Amino acid sequence: MNFSIQTKNLIKSFGDFKAVNAVNLQVPEGSIYGYLGANGSGKTTTIRMLLNLLKADGGQIEMLNESIPKSFTKVAPKIGVVPGEIKLYEEMTGLQTLDYFQSFLPSEPVLRSQLTSDFKLGQADLNKKTRYYSQGMKQKLLLIQAMQHDPDLLILDEPSERLDPLIQQILYDYLKAFQARGKTVLFSSHNLPEVEKVCDHIGIIKDGTLLVQDKIEDLKGKLPRTIKVFFKDQIDTKDFNGQTFSVIKSDKKSIELKITGPLEPVMRILKKYPVHDLEIPESSLESFFMKYYSE
Repeated sequence: MNFSIQTKNLIKSFGDFKAVNAVNLQVPEGSIYGYLGANGSGKTTTIRMLLNLLKADGGQIEMLNESIPKSFTKVAPKIGVVPGEIKLYEEMTGLQTLDYFQSFLPSEPVLRSQLTSDFKLGQADLNKKTRYYSQGMKQKLLLIQAMQHDPDLLILDEPSERLDPLIQQILYDYLKAFQARGKTVLFSSHNLPEVEKVCDHIGIIKDGTLLVQDKIEDLKGKLPRTIKVFFKDQIDTKDFNGQTFSVIKSDKKSIELKITGPLEPVMRILKKYPVHDLEIPESSLESFFMKYYSE
């Protein structure tokens, strides 16, 4: 597997505080990778090291098959970035801001027209100084500048913050379209439902330590879940205690099971009984996330 971003034992400390502790991040090429953690978990510090804004105390970074910071100037034109904090030159107009950021790149802003239209930032808005922009308008401007040159890699720190739900959906559609063309997105967030909706890979960081990273689909298959089964006739609950599943509660014609693994062993047992109805809720990443953080 090829990785657009890969770190090995990445470390960053501020005095006695270890903000990033031996993180081995692996962002597959062509993925939308959700980098998930609470505020202060180390997400933004990781991103700042990737972008050569902070010097790592230890470890290695590779992006787009180049070593960072050694080859950062070679990689930088292929990256689009939305920082977690909004800081703009407020005497510039929106259009001047887009031109300013684009001036550092050898490419053309090939997607600008489409982006400004889709993100509802019209010509009158672009001619205004950014000091008169709302927080939502500023966020849209940052998103446009990050994507206008059609980069190979997007690094987005809380990109949907300050956006209304309609514009959030437009952003998600763009990220999916980028991915469909083989591009990669690192999507830092503390919003788990958003990550679950948009991303196909996930990494969870807490107190500077990467707790887990996996495909979301594979991770869901490993998570505990409960199912409810309703039967036409009375059942023997003894059949429903196995190595990866157990009875939570039951009565004569229904049973609730906890399953920690694939569904197949349970489904094989269910074939022996006349099943009236079956409720299988999707496994919850939110409960998984809360479990790691509570522990």
